[in-house]
Amino acid sequence: MKSTRLSVIDEIFLRTHRGYGIPIALQGIWRTTERVSREELDRIHDELAVGQLGRRVGRPRIPGARLRWDISSESLPLEYGTDAVDDIIGWADAQADVRLDPQYGPGWRLTAAPVAHGGTVLSLVCSHAMADARELIDAAAQAFSGSAPVHVLHPGSDVKDALAMIVTVLLRSIAATARLWVSKKARAELRAFTTADSGGIAPHHANRMTSVIVDVDAAEWDSAARRVGGSANSLFVSVVAATMNELGSHAVTVDIPFRTGSGDANAIGMATVAVRGDDSPAVIRAACKEAFGKPVGAPAGYPPEIVQLLPHRVAAKLTSTPGRGEVLCSNIGDIPDGITALGSHRSCGLATRAIHPNPSGALSTIRMSTYLSRLDGNYTLSLVCTDDALAGSPAELTAALQRALATRNLAAKPW
Repeated sequence: MKSTRLSVIDEIFLRTHRGYGIPIALQGIWRTTERVSREELDRIHDELAVGQLGRRVGRPRIPGARLRWDISSESLPLEYGTDAVDDIIGWADAQADVRLDPQYGPGWRLTAAPVAHGGTVLSLVCSHAMADARELIDAAAQAFSGSAPVHVLHPGSDVKDALAMIVTVLLRSIAATARLWVSKKARAELRAFTTADSGGIAPHHANRMTSVIVDVDAAEWDSAARRVGGSANSLFVSVVAATMNELGSHAVTVDIPFRTGSGDANAIGMATVAVRGDDSPAVIRAACKEAFGKPVGAPAGYPPEIVQLLPHRVAAKLTSTPGRGEVLCSNIGDIPDGITALGSHRSCGLATRAIHPNPSGALSTIRMSTYLSRLDGNYTLSLVCTDDALAGSPAELTAALQRALATRNLAAKPW
C-alpha cells in the first residue's frame, strides 16, 4: 500500500531543497538506436503527469500531522532538442541543472535529444523526495507501456494523523528514556549519537559533478564475484572501494541502501560499512550482512518520527543524511521489462543514478555516489563525484575505475 504521508527519509530529501544539505535528483538515462518521435514522447510526458510522479508535497492543516502528498499534474514542459548530442553524459548532466521542487513544483522533468551517431537519448529526472530509484523506474515503465493509472491519493484526516504521531512519539520516547536508567548500552548509543561529528568525515563544498557511466559484461561480472566467494553486490562495493583507493582514499565508509517495502516514496533503509581498497568481495559480503542487521536509525530506541515534529533547522541537525558514509553504493538490480522498450524502439542502454542540481557550494560528506543496474546482459555502473579534490575530470575518474576493474580481470565500455 502506497503511503500518502511523507516519511522521515522523504523529509530528509525535502529539506535539501530548503538549503539543508546538497539537493538530490534521481535520473534515468535511456538510449535507443532509432529515432523516437515527438508524438511518442508527448504521450509519455502526459502519462507521467497523471501517474506516480503526478503529485506534490502538501502542508497539513493541523499542527503535528505529517506532510502529505497531494495530486498535481503540474510539470515542466517536454524538451526535445534539435541539436544532435555527441557527449551523452555531459548532456545528461545538464538535464538536472534546473530547480526542481517537490513542494512548490515542478518536481520532475522529461527531456530528449537526437544522438550524433544515430538514435535518441531520454532523461527523466525527479526530486529524490518524490521517489527512490525503484519508484522512478516503475513510473517510467508504466508511462512507456501506456498503463499508468490515474494517481488517486487519500491522505486521510490530519487530526487522526496528528494524534497518532503525538501518541507514538510520546509513548516510545517515555519508554526509551526509562531504558536509559537501566541500560548502559542505550546510554552509550545515545551519547555516541549526540557527540557524533559525521563519523570524522570532513564535509566538502559540492560545486560541480564529475560523472562516468560504463557497461560491463554481466556474465563476466558474476563469474568474477563467484571466483572469490562474493556476490554481484559485494563485488560492486569492492570495485568502488578500489576506485577510491586508486584516487588516493585508502579506507572509506560506504552507505548501502536496501529496500524496506514500507510503501513510502523512499522505501529504503541504510547500512554503513567500513571498507578498504584491498578488501575482497567475500570480506565485504560478510561485513554487509552484519551491517544490514544494524541499519542506521534513531538511537537508543527513540522514535525516528520525533524529527517530523521539529522545525526544519533542528530536524536537519539530527538527520543530516540518511546514512553516515562518504561513499554511496546503490544496487538498483535488474531493470524490469516494461522499460526496455518504447513501442517498437528497443533500449540499447539504460543508466540510473542520482545527481545534484544547483548545489551552489552546499556542504556534503558524500564524496562519491555510485549505482549499479543490469539490463540485456550488461551491468551499467554510474559514478558521480562531487569532490574536486578526489577526481577533477571524467578522464581521471574513468582511468581509476578501469584500473580497479582490471585487477579483477574485468573491462568496461564507457558510454
